[in-house]
Amino acid sequence: MSQKKIITATEEFPITPEHIDASQHLFDAFDHSETEVSAGWIVRFMQARGKGWTPFTQEEIETFYSKKFNDGFHFNRLVNPQMIPPSLVRAFEGYMDPLVPAGGGWIILADDKKYYVTDDFVIRCFKSQPVKKIKKQVAVVA
Repeated sequence: MSQKKIITATEEFPITPEHIDASQHLFDAFDHSETEVSAGWIVRFMQARGKGWTPFTQEEIETFYSKKFNDGFHFNRLVNPQMIPPSLVRAFEGYMDPLVPAGGGWIILADDKKYYVTDDFVIRCFKSQPVKKIKKQVAVVA
């Protein structure tokens, strides 16, 4: 897979938050249900904010998320990978194989303490749940 590119301005990326149907679960976007739920919240936040894919702070996503829930927003593998057994079957059989990272890097926490979405994040969300009627045609690079 190629290097993930941080998106810093709407005009440099053809898919906007409005091109994604975040009212639906983003099935198979990140191969992990909780991660997909968190991604949906981020897309809904970006849609509500109306500033495209511009970076955001922890405080901004927490404020948005707290309108519905009080337990704090979790990125669930979107920023940092989770360490998991390489084989759940072997883990349940009692083998203690070294853990491997799963996920991470779809959203980048930069030195300025802001979160930046990557092109991979946007493409995964769009491929999972594109809006059915888009005014402007969008070409997605695989």
